[in-house]
Amino acid sequence: MSEYKNLLVGVDGSEQSKMAVQKAIDIAKRNNAKLHLLSIVNGERYPNTSTVGYGFVDRDIYKKATDEMTKELAEMKKKAEAAGVSDVVTDVKIGNAKMELTEGYAKEHDVDLILVGATGLNMIGRMIVGSTAAYVIRQADCDVMVIKTDENNKKLNVKMESYPEI
Repeated sequence: MSEYKNLLVGVDGSEQSKMAVQKAIDIAKRNNAKLHLLSIVNGERYPNTSTVGYGFVDRDIYKKATDEMTKELAEMKKKAEAAGVSDVVTDVKIGNAKMELTEGYAKEHDVDLILVGATGLNMIGRMIVGSTAAYVIRQADCDVMVIKTDENNKKLNVKMESYPEI
């Protein structure tokens, strides 16, 4: 089996992403690997009132979401360090999760394993933006682990509507 040394977890606050963090902690500890915990706040183009119809929203509107995810990642980092992972990096970006997990952050940091939850958004959200996990599986240059189970490998009991309020 491969010994992964540079793990990236996409964290969106969902139960599946929390399980991905837990499983990544186990892998990082076992392999003495660096652990990257990354949250991406969707900052793509949005419709606006200009004649063109699309533009970039003032980044200040993302402050509440980025602050909340920064706190959540800090707690996850403490948990990883308490479990024995010595090299943990956290980051919150504004952008496109699919691109950051496959092209941007992953390549910039030479990631060799990406862990993502099977679902995060509710059904309507997946229809609109598509499945991040499916995109990452298709496009990533490294191995991808999609988390569907808890730490005991039991199916997560998460309602499809569940998604964190930020």
